[in-house]
Amino acid sequence: MKLGSNSFFSRGVLIAIAVVVALLAVQSVRLGREVLFRLDGLSTAATDSLQWTLSQAEIEHLKLENAVLAAETVEDLAQVRRKFDILFSRIMTIRESRTFAPVRNAPDNAGIMPRVQQRIDYLITYIDGPDEALLFGLPRVSEILEENRTDLRNLALAGLTEHARASEEKRLNFFDLLSRLAIVVLALLVALTMTTLMMGRLYQRGKRLAERTREAVARMRAMVTSSLDAILVVDSDGKIQEFNGAAEAIFGYSRAEATGANMADLIVPDHLREAHAEGMERFRTSGQETVIGKGRIQLEAKRKSGEVFPVELSITASKPAEDGEEGETVFVSYLRDISDRIAAERELRNARDKALAGERAKAELLTVMSHEMRTPLTGVLGAVDLLSDSGLSAEQSGYVTMIRQSGDRLMGHVNDVLQLSNLESSVDNENRRIFDLAKLVGELVKSQQPAARQAGNELSWSCNLGPTNNVLGRPLAVQRVLQKILQNAVDFTRDGAVAVEVQRLGSSDRVEISIADTGKGIAEDDLDRIFEDFIRLDASYSRSSEGTGLGLAITRRTVEAMGGDISCESELGEGSLFTISLPLPASGQSASNTTASAAPAAAADTHDAVQKEPQAAASVAEQQDPQALDILVVEDNEINRILVEKMLRNLGHRVTLAPGGAEGVAAARDKDFNLIFMDISMPGVDGIEATRQIRNGHLADGVDIVALTAHVAPQDHARILAAGMAEVVTKPVHKSTLADVIDRRATLPLVRSRRPVAKSMPTTKLTAADQTPEPAPAAARELSDIEQFFDALGRDRGVEFLAEYKGDMEQLLADLHSCEDLSDPLRAEAHRLAGSAAVLGFGALRHALLDIENADGNGGTDLMRLQAEWDEAQGEITSHLAA
Repeated sequence: MKLGSNSFFSRGVLIAIAVVVALLAVQSVRLGREVLFRLDGLSTAATDSLQWTLSQAEIEHLKLENAVLAAETVEDLAQVRRKFDILFSRIMTIRESRTFAPVRNAPDNAGIMPRVQQRIDYLITYIDGPDEALLFGLPRVSEILEENRTDLRNLALAGLTEHARASEEKRLNFFDLLSRLAIVVLALLVALTMTTLMMGRLYQRGKRLAERTREAVARMRAMVTSSLDAILVVDSDGKIQEFNGAAEAIFGYSRAEATGANMADLIVPDHLREAHAEGMERFRTSGQETVIGKGRIQLEAKRKSGEVFPVELSITASKPAEDGEEGETVFVSYLRDISDRIAAERELRNARDKALAGERAKAELLTVMSHEMRTPLTGVLGAVDLLSDSGLSAEQSGYVTMIRQSGDRLMGHVNDVLQLSNLESSVDNENRRIFDLAKLVGELVKSQQPAARQAGNELSWSCNLGPTNNVLGRPLAVQRVLQKILQNAVDFTRDGAVAVEVQRLGSSDRVEISIADTGKGIAEDDLDRIFEDFIRLDASYSRSSEGTGLGLAITRRTVEAMGGDISCESELGEGSLFTISLPLPASGQSASNTTASAAPAAAADTHDAVQKEPQAAASVAEQQDPQALDILVVEDNEINRILVEKMLRNLGHRVTLAPGGAEGVAAARDKDFNLIFMDISMPGVDGIEATRQIRNGHLADGVDIVALTAHVAPQDHARILAAGMAEVVTKPVHKSTLADVIDRRATLPLVRSRRPVAKSMPTTKLTAADQTPEPAPAAARELSDIEQFFDALGRDRGVEFLAEYKGDMEQLLADLHSCEDLSDPLRAEAHRLAGSAAVLGFGALRHALLDIENADGNGGTDLMRLQAEWDEAQGEITSHLAA
């Protein structure tokens, strides 16, 4: 440490002395050059030139005076002009040259040059004039020259004075310069002496350092020799200079064999030699580095046996230059045999591929199990639905209720496992749409009120979403999340309170939903576990609730898939607070989930009435109910087919059954239907192919086809919807589900009219004009469509629907006029209002709305047509509202 400190100090002193010597040398050179310059200036004697020029000007002036006095004829004027030109040249030199500036600018001489110049300028008028004028004016010229003689004389005397002053100043300056030069030279000698002493001291230290360096090199050589990685030192010609023991073990060459040999010939595989040679040449010529200095890279090398194997390689270029002198470039290479690592990575990849294959097999198994488990469950639960309407005794009804509850619980477990798998990729493939969040929460709270009252709980909710309750999001996913949290809060609270609070966070797009309860609470150690898979905090035999332990795990995945987050705060015995934050932007448009038109509402009322009647009244309802619908059911499973038929007939509709896809296509060709339910997995022509044939053949234009399937995977639903189906209903299906789908999807029999297609007609693509419904017969149009609508729904509800529809149309038109491009929500709103237009009998308005839905850009031309059709329809709506 002491030696290092002394070395550092000596080096610092030497550098300081070197800097001082350099500065002194520069200063001495500068002063020496200045001395030489001063001496050269003294030898040229610029002041002598000044004095000589002034004297010559005075002499030339006298010569001009003599020439003027001697001139008597025109021939003598040439001599006068020549003498004047010489004098003029002298005067110009005195006036313009910087050498004469001190003389000109002296206070006593300030007015001399202007007067002299003025007289010279005056004489020029004579000199440059005609000979006769000059000859005649010679007396005047002589007078002017006489006046000028005195000023020139004074100027010459001033020059002598300036010459004396300048000479004295130069002498003093030169003496000062010589003094400074002497001081600098003396200081330089002192610095050189100190430098010599320091150099001697450093020389002795350098000898000691050189010895230590040799020792360090020896130690480094030992380290290289004992390194587990191969180390090669190669010169710029590719010759190996160093080859350590690890290199001998890896490549199979001895150090003697490798030293001096060409590296490419020894260890570079044949297929890489050309690239290696090009890279070396490129580095030698341009210095461009391809592999050199790029850190660790993976390449291939060759052993003495010819075996090619993978290596990890790092190359560094070293140029041992000292004091600016160029040295030979060498390349230091570190190589490691990574054959074992590559083999291990290959095994890991194989294991990963097998694991992924297992995951795919598991997903496929879940899909198959979903279908195979749901299909018999459909029969069981459907039969329970029908059995419950068959006039059972109280005891039998209790047994049926137990079967229903057990079946629903089993279906819930199946759904939990399948949904957990599906959520790895999406949220049930649900598209974002506009919905009323406040209404959704309110309905959920209302559905839990009976269970809350039974447990002695007070269930309340509040909502503060700002100007509008309509938001853009995935309503089904939101509903599932809130239902699970709210159901848990009610189930685990006794004689307490459960509160739901919904609020928008400022003006952002995020909505925060809090569900608080005063239940038993959750231990702090368990808070991090409740969102994990298959976790039940109470796993004992005496637990008070049942389930798979997947509810909150599915909830967390669903929330995260929607871009939100969920958290829980709880204390044992105090209760719990679940907070859900979701991105749900506010929307000024009408909510799509609140668009149930009056027609579905009327149908629902009719269904409710039919469900209360005995089963024997079904056929009578089919014959007498003017709102009964023709529904086609395509299902290959006989049990499911019978159950769906029975449910639909109990709802008061006419049902046509088809046992397969081909039969379903034939039925759609032979008869008009208001709605088609289509199974997917069927032998021969499956549901997707049957749907394509129906759509391509225009066999059910304007009629929705709803899938009835046990497939629950999101990719399956996407494939089904892409085939042309309007919706996917997952088995097992309940009567209430069928009623809801019919309310939303079926066309009313009084509005729908379709041109029949003969069996022998070839399938052709119809134009928009061909697809326009034909006018209904006169008998069917005795009442207008709106009057029939009022008759089916009731006037009060009909007027309420018309007013809402009118407001929705006006809002849509305002949004369309202000938008630059048609957004998906606007297209969805146009589609919804088109369905209501069909219910009200406005066929032209319906087609205009559908054109808006499918238009490109902002739909400018279609918007003008829509405005015109709405103006016409609005008049009829207004008249019915005012009646």
